[in-house]
Amino acid sequence: MQNFAEKVARFARAVEQRDGPAFAALFTPEALYHDAIYGAVVSREAIEKMMVLDWYRDGEHWLWDMQEPVCDAERGYARYVASFTSLNRFSHGHRVVVRGVAMFAFEGELFSSYHEVANGTPALWDLQVRGEHLERVVQGIADEQRGSTALAAHYTGPER
Repeated sequence: MQNFAEKVARFARAVEQRDGPAFAALFTPEALYHDAIYGAVVSREAIEKMMVLDWYRDGEHWLWDMQEPVCDAERGYARYVASFTSLNRFSHGHRVVVRGVAMFAFEGELFSSYHEVANGTPALWDLQVRGEHLERVVQGIADEQRGSTALAAHYTGPER
């Protein structure tokens, strides 16, 4: 992909400006977006709705920095730091920071998929997620990971 660094910068600016159409326009019509918190959605329309409705329901004053973007003709990666001010009733007004890695696949000059791996533990703490709620969140993340066919060999271990 040409201008990958410019495209991920546009991605970040669209989030910061709550510009759903600009955000969605970076993706193919049937793109897959897998968010570490909100899960997977498919299609430009669903990607736009998730960003505008879900993310901005739960946070405001977003900042998103894409760092060290690299790519080849089929895939791109960037480290990121994303942050927002919480609108959650338990953590209203707290600044929440998430660090992760963004992984993109391309079709032509558009993103056909996005997947992220994020260190959400500090964010959960800053959001005041505690007790049984924290247990449910972590269990869901662990269940999703254990259910991954790509990781099955790691859960069974090496043959002896």
